[in-house]
Amino acid sequence: MGTSLEVMCELLVGNLESGDWLEALIFSAIYLKWINTGQIPCFEDGGHPRPNRHAEISRLIFRELERIYCMKDTSLQEVLSIRKIHPCLPSFKAEFTASVPLTRIRDVAHWGDIPHDLKLQIKHTIQNKLHRNAGPEDLVATEAMLARITRNPEEYSEAFVEQFKIIHHELKDFSMLGNLTEQLESIKESFDDRSLSALTLFLEYKERLDNLEESKDALDKSIDLLLKTAQSLNALREVIVKGLESSLRNDVPDAAIAMRQKWRLCEIGLEDYSFLLLSRFLNALEVVGGAQQLKENAESKNVSSWNGPLGSLFVGIRQLGLSGWKPEECTAIGNELLACKEKGLSEKEGSEDGKAVWALRLKATLDRSRRLTEEYSEALPQMFPQKVEMLGKALGIPENSVRTYNEAEIRAGVSKLCTLLLKAVRSTLGSQGWDVLVPGAAHGTLIQVPVGTTEM
Repeated sequence: MGTSLEVMCELLVGNLESGDWLEALIFSAIYLKWINTGQIPCFEDGGHPRPNRHAEISRLIFRELERIYCMKDTSLQEVLSIRKIHPCLPSFKAEFTASVPLTRIRDVAHWGDIPHDLKLQIKHTIQNKLHRNAGPEDLVATEAMLARITRNPEEYSEAFVEQFKIIHHELKDFSMLGNLTEQLESIKESFDDRSLSALTLFLEYKERLDNLEESKDALDKSIDLLLKTAQSLNALREVIVKGLESSLRNDVPDAAIAMRQKWRLCEIGLEDYSFLLLSRFLNALEVVGGAQQLKENAESKNVSSWNGPLGSLFVGIRQLGLSGWKPEECTAIGNELLACKEKGLSEKEGSEDGKAVWALRLKATLDRSRRLTEEYSEALPQMFPQKVEMLGKALGIPENSVRTYNEAEIRAGVSKLCTLLLKAVRSTLGSQGWDVLVPGAAHGTLIQVPVGTTEM
């Protein structure tokens, strides 16, 4: 992976200095994603760069990316590309930039009370590869070895197994592949009291939601918990984004840069998790009646039942804004959604009753929301496909991986929730729950005939 990072560094830094960086960012995002997913394997090339070289290059790339990310004239497409690169960079904490990092594997490979063949396997499949050309496949090899030595609890000493578990954790940390909870726990020490309160609340809701998956609690309780978890996530991510607003100074200590990398990955991880929550909320909403149930509630003037779906949509729109996608528009839509929730059926205009006014205003807001989310969903396919295909052919990537690259990136949940709410509000207004795909006019005579008629 060291050579791959060096290539990326030359490509990125050279183009970033010239100001022509969008294409370099897109190619780098694609290439590093395939490195991290094992589509492009890392082989030894005869050199001997220790993992600290990877960490140092990663730090250099990270600094440049953050500098561009915080510039006022950075385009939305460039922001999206940078966000795809960050999770693919290895960690550059002090323990990984040390002159001889990840030395524990050497001690384990010479452990006294394990068989000689196991020592050789650890040395040749993990230790040598890790110290010469570390890559994502080293974590895979370590996981396979850990599964082997823990299969029979009494086969190897407890001390040996514990040391190997630590090695596995260190490699996860180096590859920045810890789960969201682990990542958030790792930055807790850098939070002030207000931020710590937001973190604690989110982790509490997330834990309750994780435990709820295995229970048979009522579905409405699940929907309520999903919404509360999403709202607490939103509050926490706002805190982290606020802390990342200022650009890096030239004299910032290495430890501060390493902590900023953790913050950035937590922020991106929260975004990913928010769309997972939104998808689950949408599925749960469909189970309890979806658009039809919302319509019936509105007709009986029980619009408070819409607060949950509107609150979920607010979170989804807010997440797009926090990711740099048209933040002013996201804020405006968010304010409109909050106004719809707060005013309810209290407003009237002329002969229109409160329900009609509420539904018309909500429909306008939902139309605006869906335009925004569809623009976001269309942005990635416009940026990546041609370059994905070009790079995939050049590197011999399997056709299926090339074809599905963009599909994995599209955030469709917010748009789907907009569609469901629009269907419900249109039905409430007595209009058709359909979208006009191709508007136009038709001229002629319409003849209606019975089904099955063969003659006109």
